[in-house]
Amino acid sequence: MPVSVDPDLRARIVAAGIFAYRAADFHQVGPEEVAVHADITVEEFRLAYPVWELFIVAVVDRWNTATRQILRPIAEREGAVAYVRARLETGEGDPALVRLRIALLSAASNPGHAAAGWFRKQYARSFEDLTLTLARDVVMGREARGTAPRHGAEQLLALYEGLQLQSLLRDDVDLLGGYDRAVARMRVGWASGPVAQPTR
Repeated sequence: MPVSVDPDLRARIVAAGIFAYRAADFHQVGPEEVAVHADITVEEFRLAYPVWELFIVAVVDRWNTATRQILRPIAEREGAVAYVRARLETGEGDPALVRLRIALLSAASNPGHAAAGWFRKQYARSFEDLTLTLARDVVMGREARGTAPRHGAEQLLALYEGLQLQSLLRDDVDLLGGYDRAVARMRVGWASGPVAQPTR
C-alpha cells in the first residue's frame, strides 16, 4: 500500500525548491539542497517526491500559477501585448525562474523526458490563451481588425522567448525597450492583414 504524504509537507517542499533555485544555479540544486531549505531530511523529500521530475513539475507549476494569477488582470484590462510585456518584466526581476524555465523547456522537448507531456500541454495552453486574448483584443478594438490572432500569438511568444534567452546571454539587452520596438513594427504588419503564402 502506498505511503500517504501530507499535502502541507509537499507544499512546504515546493516552496523550499523555489527558494533553492533562487539561491543557486539550477544545475546545483538537488534533493539535498531542497531538504536543507525545507528543514527536512533527504529521506522525507524522497518520500514526498520519489521522482525528481515530478518535483520539478510541482515547482514550475506553482511558480507559473502564481505569475498567471497576478498578471491575468493585465490581460483582461490591457490586452495580450501588455500581458506579455508584464511577464517579461516579472522575469527580469526573477532571473532564476527564467533560467529554470528555459532549461526545462529544452529538456522537455525530448519526447523521452519524464515530464515532456506535462510541459508540452502547459506550453500549448499558454499559446492558446494568448491567441484567445488577442482575438478579444481585436473585437474590443485594442488591435487592428486585420490582426490574425493565431499568427500574432506566434510572433509574441517567439519575441518573448527570444528576448528572455538573449537577456541571459547578453549584458547589453534592453529587454523591455526591445520588446516595445519589436511590437510597434509587428503591429504595422498586423494592421496590413494576412500575408499571402508563397507558391511552391
